[in-house]
Amino acid sequence: LDFARVSAADPAHLVAAMEFFRDFGTGNTTPGTHWLPGICTFLAGGTVAYHVLGFRLLRPCLLSAYSQCSWWTYLKTYRGLLCKDVQNEIQYISIVGSHHIIGGGLMAYGTCMNAPPMWAAGALIGCLDDIHDSLCMILPAWPFGGGPDRDMKFLTIMLIHHTAALLATLPVICTGFHENPHIQSIGAWLLLAGGISHATLALSRTCNRNVVSEAKFDALVWIFGGAFYGYSRLWCFPRSILALFREEYAGLGSGMQAALIGFTVMMGTFNVLIFFDVMKNVLKRIRLVINGSEKRK
Repeated sequence: LDFARVSAADPAHLVAAMEFFRDFGTGNTTPGTHWLPGICTFLAGGTVAYHVLGFRLLRPCLLSAYSQCSWWTYLKTYRGLLCKDVQNEIQYISIVGSHHIIGGGLMAYGTCMNAPPMWAAGALIGCLDDIHDSLCMILPAWPFGGGPDRDMKFLTIMLIHHTAALLATLPVICTGFHENPHIQSIGAWLLLAGGISHATLALSRTCNRNVVSEAKFDALVWIFGGAFYGYSRLWCFPRSILALFREEYAGLGSGMQAALIGFTVMMGTFNVLIFFDVMKNVLKRIRLVINGSEKRK
């Protein structure tokens, strides 16, 4: 299938929206640096829109809904992974998780249907969070506060992750490399898997681990989330990266070779470090179920 054939089966408004991602407003569908102004304009406007929609409009709705739940006050009894205040954390991961599922879903659709413009749309939507999150960490802004509670180790790991994504996405699209099925697979697995990981963490936050049945459910959530993280990040990602090096690396220019190596090292490091943290939390939940009580921090 090609994008034109896919478009024939899609709603007209979706086709019109996707047309931009074929040439980025240049009228020239041949990949090149002439796409950069259109891409950068989309990223600038999209980041503002993401902030307004997610953090100004959706966040108050989430706060209103979550604050009515029985588990809301329990979130104040322990510290979070991404934010020290777990009430802030569940709002944040709900917003970012929704974003990742939308962007990753577009990338997965583009991969399955051989529609590179759809994949590019999802990839650039993914970059909106990379930019927004990085700015919030550096400033700092909500939910990443300053002061002694600022977790520099976590912020460093996340900035590596966001930098790798940004530095890889633009060259991949401008060189037309996003038509490569291995590239498409890498992007779709990383972003969509990130959305699912955020969703499982949000679900975990709704569990009161002082209640035995909820502690067991929380452990199952973490086991599922850890298994999926390992499959997507430590199996699917390396497999596609190795295929790229094996089939494409020798034919790339020196700049793209350096970009591919840098992306592999940075994203691979992030995946392994986060996996260790995920496994630590999986084991913590399993021990909690076995011991039958929670040790508060």
